[in-house]
Amino acid sequence: VEKEFDEKTLPFWRKRRYHIVIMMLFGLFCLLSMRMILSVAIVSMTKTNNITLDDGTVVEEQEFEWNSKQQGLILSSFFYGYMATQLISGFLSARFGGHLVFGISVLGTSILSLLLPFAAEIHLSVFIAARIFQGFFGGGAFTAIIAILANWAPVNERTFLTNTALMGYYFGNIAAMLLSGIIIVAWGWRVLFYIFGAIGCICYICWILVVKESPKHDSFITEAEKKFIISSIGERKSKKISHPWKDMLTSLPVWAIAVGHFTTMWGQFTLQTQLPTFLNDIFNYNIDTTGILSAIPYMLLASMLSITGYFADWLQVKGYLTTGQVRRYFNCFTYLTQMIFMLLVAFNTNPVLTIVYLTLGVGVDAFTWSGYAINALDLAPSHAAIIKGIGITLGGCSGILSPLVSGYIVTDKSREQWQLVFFIAAGIYLFGAVFSWLFVRGSIQPWAKIDLEEMERRNEASRCNRTS
Repeated sequence: VEKEFDEKTLPFWRKRRYHIVIMMLFGLFCLLSMRMILSVAIVSMTKTNNITLDDGTVVEEQEFEWNSKQQGLILSSFFYGYMATQLISGFLSARFGGHLVFGISVLGTSILSLLLPFAAEIHLSVFIAARIFQGFFGGGAFTAIIAILANWAPVNERTFLTNTALMGYYFGNIAAMLLSGIIIVAWGWRVLFYIFGAIGCICYICWILVVKESPKHDSFITEAEKKFIISSIGERKSKKISHPWKDMLTSLPVWAIAVGHFTTMWGQFTLQTQLPTFLNDIFNYNIDTTGILSAIPYMLLASMLSITGYFADWLQVKGYLTTGQVRRYFNCFTYLTQMIFMLLVAFNTNPVLTIVYLTLGVGVDAFTWSGYAINALDLAPSHAAIIKGIGITLGGCSGILSPLVSGYIVTDKSREQWQLVFFIAAGIYLFGAVFSWLFVRGSIQPWAKIDLEEMERRNEASRCNRTS
């Protein structure tokens, strides 16, 4: 007979919610690496090489003769599809389950990664179209994660579990930046897309075997863990939820989440898509060195995610800060700190100090994942996937605009042009800090009636237990 455990004595490796989080981490790793490898590959794809002809003449040759504006369009094209799918994926996650949407997101992105080298050889427009569709599939992942966590994450572990899963986001960045240059030098840029596409397909197979919609649909979860999770977050009786669209779209706390997405994603996409090019333009680093240096900031960030998530939950459990204060303070601290580091990068001419400033500026971003990134679950758990979709839709605009703006500004690769790119990022960080301070909230909103009723049921059950 299998030994019975209660939740507190259940070994951590038996807890299914941790299995779910590890699979989300693996999935995000695949999705983000497939998104980011082009940022390094495009340097090789457009590099000018000296070719010596048979008669001894030396000529310059590019495999793809894309100018800076075309490269900006290519790097931003992913986000056209990414932005278009957010509300759709939020609705589908709420209706059919985030586990299904996330799995399809991984599979579709992986297949398109395998096809991208062929698309590039056909025509620029075909390549851009493939990236748009890749963004369409990849865009559903984050709203799906919120829907999954709404079913699996106990309230007092919400930030820690979310941040642990989101470590995959930055592990993917690290792998893309760290390995892309090495793979390109060894085997060429095409192999880069094949390797990461194949890893994504393997991840999808593992996902469908391990991840279930909720504890009540999981045949491997222990009864103790199932009761623990349901007693913490409640149990939704139906997927047919009526979303209060007008209330959500006119709610300033919801818009604070959206502005948080835009602010963070502008800085992220500026660095993710432009950092290898910046290091190559200003400091003349070659492609393998550029990839390694671009990965360093994300190593610090990934290492801090679980720490900041645990710290955020600890502050709330101990009663030092309310949920709203944690979200507000973490957002504002991050944005103001990042603004300072962006300005330091803009004025600095020392390559070592530049890497230090970029590393610290990116690393401190770990705090925002305990802020705006999880805030939708505080305001309205039953509508969290939709709210996340609204936020990422606005944030996706920055993914479109940031590479385009950089492409139009940086036309002759001068330091002054790159300074303007960093000045714009610093200004957006300042705006995000002010908006977060004024409008971030951390409690269930009056229009989230389903969640208010569920909270009242849990409070009543708790009162009855204490009385008995």
